[in-house]
Amino acid sequence: MPNGRDLKHILEKIYNHDSLVGIDLRNLYLSFMDFTGLELRRTDLEGCCLSHAQMDDCDLTDANLSNAKLSHASLNRAKLAGAILTNVVADGASFAGATGLTPSTIEYLKAKGANGLD
Repeated sequence: MPNGRDLKHILEKIYNHDSLVGIDLRNLYLSFMDFTGLELRRTDLEGCCLSHAQMDDCDLTDANLSNAKLSHASLNRAKLAGAILTNVVADGASFAGATGLTPSTIEYLKAKGANGLD
């Protein structure tokens, strides 16, 4: 799987709930996908459209989510230590019980319309 860009293989891993640690998923349209509980550590999700995606209980430690569209995505109980969330669109996204977010990132996400960060 050169550079993690074999889309068929990526989709099979998502559907089978296999680990996606360190895979390059930049700029893919992955809205409405169910990533629940997946290991996404160090995964590059820069520029991805993840609107309405289910990402509850995911391990997104050190993942790159910069410029991602997270509108109405669910990241409840996600592990987000070290995750890059620069310039995300987060209107209606839910982060209830998410861990690893810095106070400044929490304020940033709240300003972007994210929920569950109290």
